[in-house]
Amino acid sequence: MRKVFLAVATAGLMAVGSGTVAAAVITSTFTASGVTDTFSQQGTAVFSFDMADLSSFTVTLTDNVSPTADILSELDGLTFGFSQAPATIQLTGITPLGGVIDCTNSTSPCPSGTGSFPYGWGTTFSGGALSLAAGFDSGTNTFAHQPFGIVNTNYTAPGGSTGLSSAENNPLLVGPVTFTFAITGLQDVPQIMGVSFAFGTRPVDLPAVAAVPEPQSLALLGAALLAGWVLRRKRRA
Repeated sequence: MRKVFLAVATAGLMAVGSGTVAAAVITSTFTASGVTDTFSQQGTAVFSFDMADLSSFTVTLTDNVSPTADILSELDGLTFGFSQAPATIQLTGITPLGGVIDCTNSTSPCPSGTGSFPYGWGTTFSGGALSLAAGFDSGTNTFAHQPFGIVNTNYTAPGGSTGLSSAENNPLLVGPVTFTFAITGLQDVPQIMGVSFAFGTRPVDLPAVAAVPEPQSLALLGAALLAGWVLRRKRRA
């Protein structure tokens, strides 16, 4: 089963804080859309970096297939790279906004499921590219992409062993799901590149196509960089 993914990137800035200089949070958004065996795969990844603190960043994943009704529509992996690679990177937190459900042989709404961080998710980091996915085997550094895949807050399970009710794929995470990473070695906010999404338990990841940021986004990015420079100058002073 071959899936083609299209990702569109947008950049933005959010200023928070008080006083003459605000802390700038730069976000980059990527969306994916594809179809396999008539089942849709649609997702969003939002990357957030705080220019005042480059020791961590977050990625929020949302399955946009509404309702999510089949494992082929389940979002269970993401691959991306950096324009400047961090020295180290570690997954430190996973927060499923919609909670955990277990649809095994259950109809909608599915009962709550059990599980805790890291919910079977893990990462590999090589050549500046990071792969994040469910069903991580630390012994072989491979991913099974199940259980704990991500579904839309609007999901449907028929019961029995079909669709989301398949036992081997449960429990499931109800998105949006925010992944927090600790990083070292960054001097500035990097550009996110080479983004691809994984759907289903036998995914095919293809390089994402990113759109050129619009002039408004470039202006926001410039403002963020200036705010970060001023912050660093104040700290040195």
